Amino acid sequence: MQKLTNDQRCSDLDHCTIKSLMLQWFKSLQHWTLAGRGVYGVYVVRLQPDGLATSESQGLYNGELDRNNKIDSFTFCGRIKFFYLHSRATYFRMMDTVENRIHMLKGEVWLDRVRPVISHRWNFQLLKNKLRAFRWYHICFTYDHVAKLISTYLDGELEYYTEYDTKRQVYGDFAEIGQSDHVSKSFSGDISQVNVWDYLLDTKVIKELAECQKDLTGNFINWEAGWILTKATSYDVPLEHFCQRDIGELYFWFPIVPMATAYYLCEALGSHLPLPVSQEEIDTWYALAKKTYPEDAYCKHDFWSSINDRREEGVYVTHYNNEIDKTAFWKDGEPNGLNYENCAKVEFNGHADIDCDTNLRCAVCTLLELKILSLRGTCEKELRNINFVAYQEGMGHLIFKGYGEYQIRMEEGQWTWVDHINNITIAVMHDHEPHYPMGRRTWTLLRDVCDQEAGDRVLLLTPCREDQYSCDNAACIPLEMRCDLKYDCLDRSDEANCQLVTSPVDYKKGLPPRASGEGSATLPILLTVTIESMSLETTLMTMRLSYSFQMTWYDNRIDFYNLKRNVSLNLVPYGTIVDLWSPVIGFVNTDGNQHTQVDVEVSMAIERLSGVLRREQSLPGEVEVFAGEENTLQLTRKYSTVFICDFNLILYPFDDQHCDMHLRILSASKAYLEFDLEHSLAEYLGNSLLVEYEVSQPKLVPDPESDFSELRVRVPLKRRSGYAILNIYTPSFILLIIAFVTLFFRPQIFEVRVMTALTSLLVMATLFTQVSTSLPKTSYFKMVDIWLLFCIAIIFIIIVFHAIIDIKVNEEAFFPSVPVKVNPMTNPDPLFGAVLPEKSQTQKLVLFARSFMLTVFVVFNVIYWGYILS
Repeated sequence: MQKLTNDQRCSDLDHCTIKSLMLQWFKSLQHWTLAGRGVYGVYVVRLQPDGLATSESQGLYNGELDRNNKIDSFTFCGRIKFFYLHSRATYFRMMDTVENRIHMLKGEVWLDRVRPVISHRWNFQLLKNKLRAFRWYHICFTYDHVAKLISTYLDGELEYYTEYDTKRQVYGDFAEIGQSDHVSKSFSGDISQVNVWDYLLDTKVIKELAECQKDLTGNFINWEAGWILTKATSYDVPLEHFCQRDIGELYFWFPIVPMATAYYLCEALGSHLPLPVSQEEIDTWYALAKKTYPEDAYCKHDFWSSINDRREEGVYVTHYNNEIDKTAFWKDGEPNGLNYENCAKVEFNGHADIDCDTNLRCAVCTLLELKILSLRGTCEKELRNINFVAYQEGMGHLIFKGYGEYQIRMEEGQWTWVDHINNITIAVMHDHEPHYPMGRRTWTLLRDVCDQEAGDRVLLLTPCREDQYSCDNAACIPLEMRCDLKYDCLDRSDEANCQLVTSPVDYKKGLPPRASGEGSATLPILLTVTIESMSLETTLMTMRLSYSFQMTWYDNRIDFYNLKRNVSLNLVPYGTIVDLWSPVIGFVNTDGNQHTQVDVEVSMAIERLSGVLRREQSLPGEVEVFAGEENTLQLTRKYSTVFICDFNLILYPFDDQHCDMHLRILSASKAYLEFDLEHSLAEYLGNSLLVEYEVSQPKLVPDPESDFSELRVRVPLKRRSGYAILNIYTPSFILLIIAFVTLFFRPQIFEVRVMTALTSLLVMATLFTQVSTSLPKTSYFKMVDIWLLFCIAIIFIIIVFHAIIDIKVNEEAFFPSVPVKVNPMTNPDPLFGAVLPEKSQTQKLVLFARSFMLTVFVVFNVIYWGYILS
């Protein structure tokens, strides 16, 4: 039979449905078979075993489908074993040809996810572990229309579920396996036991199906109803076949190689060299070598072991983690090579030490299962084009088969990356020692791959997981150990090329970044000022600060690579700092045009605040990308700056002051940049007790009047008045007392009284001069000035009183107002120390002077100290 020609096809879909077209097309094929119940067990359909995508390899459901039979909740199960993946693998599809609804029920597979399509509703279901080629998997999807819940079961275990309301029923009149609406979505591999039930299966039943304990068939789609196959084959297997897993170890053998190559080969394949711990294990190894390669007599004698004592003589450690080993089974008399033989080989009767650098031995690598290797640096995003599995078809031979059409294999002495389906060579590896493709290697691309042009490029073929870092030799270490300021890779490649920042080609350093999010035009600049030491000059009204100045901001134009939780490990090199935009903040209240600087004394760190944005597949390594709009840049520099203060000294020395660091963003106006007052911080770490002041913690004060964003870091200062009390008030008070006491001297000794008062006045004047020179010159009186002037005035008035008293004494002595009488001797006046006439004017004047001065002093002090304390 021949295929229908274009003229034979119906042109009116109302009279010739899609279903009839498909049935005619199937029947017109030259080769088709009907697969039904397996004679010797469960039958399996194999499609596209060569991986060549074709729309003709498929199976048409041979059972009855009634499109009027519509279901709400259902269970959809099937077994698959894929060989190769195209863009995706569609292993089953049901459609309704009357309404031309081609995605009524469908099962799709990727490596890291699966997807049930339910009545034209698509919903990804993530897998906990990636699928592997050439392995049977049992996949079940359930949909509960009451709970609106889609669940995925892989090998009987619940992998993923999500709430979703399809709002539609499932029905159809056509079903097929192996194909979809495009050839790139077709299936390459084996399919079996595809069944659909119009009800929810119990989770226990699903697990029994997955573990081959039951072979339950569906009542909506029944696998045993049979399939009309085209360009597909079928075979029967026992039910238990699906649940058999590869048991035992896998081995990769290599002919005589140096010790370093042996270490490299096993680590690069995700394995280690052997370490037998008993004679029985050694016998097993030799029996295995003899059976596997009987023609190679050399590898049956001895081969490399995974221990050495190169670091410390006599202390044998495993080469891959440097842990001390005490389990190795040594040959009698070994080790005996001292520091001349620091490696180990396995002989037929135990370990023996051997020189590392001058010997060649065979190498064998042991794996519990084949490792999935990833090819990184290609910019490929589909896992099927990145993941490869190493196979060995002969001693020393390696071939890396991808899940798609790619392979890496040796051709004419060169390692090549090929599209083996279309027979196209993509890249050729440069010569390298050792000459294997695992690890970072330079390749020459012969054709464009993704967005990469042909030419030389570094690629990485590694067995490491995504949470591990691949050393240049393909050994794996935890990703957190990458660029942590210490060597963890044996080849020390983990501390090389520690690039943290990537910026676009059109990045302009002179333009500030804009804030992310709608309705926000200004970029907040977070400021952290840490004052470490401080000194103040009251006379000059200045404050010298030694402080750490940190600015924090987001830059949504750049991305970051491999950020650590520890900020100190995210330091940006100086060469990168000068290429990035950073805010310029001016110090307003300083001499000259001082501002923040970006020089060799500056340091920049990146604080990780968010999770990984994506993995960068275009780089040859495990690179996690973090968004610049979610992680901050921190620019820190230490400064020593003199700020001009504006002190109000009226209450000196009982005053409270403050001095400001007046800061202004100079990079742009506050329409673009502003201080983040809510999260900014200023703190003082030095001694709170200075010579003159007691320092409190600084606070931030906004300054909203300027066109530029301005901020004041205000440092509160409380003067320590003890110095002034001891050196100003106490001496002056004593001088006042001395001057006041002269009013109690005998009025007749004028010279003594005046000289004492004058001396106090001179000393007080000297004290006033000294205090004045130690303070700023102000146009207003300070409280200390008022006190000293008061003291001077008091002493001056006392001197005046002395003069008046002396005049009265002389008047009464030379011009008495009453006749002089001779009276018997009497006791002297206790107040005046001499005999004065009763009720004399001198006596009254002295009493008045004493009372007046005391009253003035008391009244002044009440007013003075009351004002200060208020």
